[in-house]
Amino acid sequence: MSKQPTEIRKKQIIKATLGIIAEKGVSGLTTAEVARRVGFSEAALFRHFPNKLQIIKATMVDVHESLLNGIQTIISQNTGPLNKLEEILKFQLTFIEENKGLPRILFSDELHLGDRELRQTIMKRHEKYLETIMSVIAEGVALGIFRGDLDIKMGAKTFFGLIQTSIFTSFMTDFDVSLLQQFEPMARFLRQCFIGRNYCA
Repeated sequence: MSKQPTEIRKKQIIKATLGIIAEKGVSGLTTAEVARRVGFSEAALFRHFPNKLQIIKATMVDVHESLLNGIQTIISQNTGPLNKLEEILKFQLTFIEENKGLPRILFSDELHLGDRELRQTIMKRHEKYLETIMSVIAEGVALGIFRGDLDIKMGAKTFFGLIQTSIFTSFMTDFDVSLLQQFEPMARFLRQCFIGRNYCA
């Protein structure tokens, strides 16, 4: 097999990792299986990542960056804070549907009981995510679209909590029900919670 740039190889490793975790869980992930799926030896794999934990960490960082980049694209559009929140909600539900390995990592012992550095990495990105959602909510409050007494930080946590609960439920039922089927009731609930009484669309 011809040599490819390091970054391309790393992307291939991350894609293979998510696929394996989606099928077998984090405990079923092995460096040998990752190497087999990517198409090179385990020794070659270790030239990119020294161990399984570093592969998981790189995977989480890559996925979070993709998620945040997608959200930033939505925020950059001139569609108004309410539409932005709903588009972010739909984007996240779709993103998880397409990356089913992600919740298996988030709910794994490797994260909750394992490496502290991995937990800190995820927490830093989660804080960045919450700050991003808070900025959209703050915009809505400033424009008089959202309630003036809305607690912006709690609003962001509520937004995330709705998504996290839906992910957990789908995860526990092996994604029998599409996350996107939950979009409309979730969006309706957020409108009821956030929109000011005097606002007319």
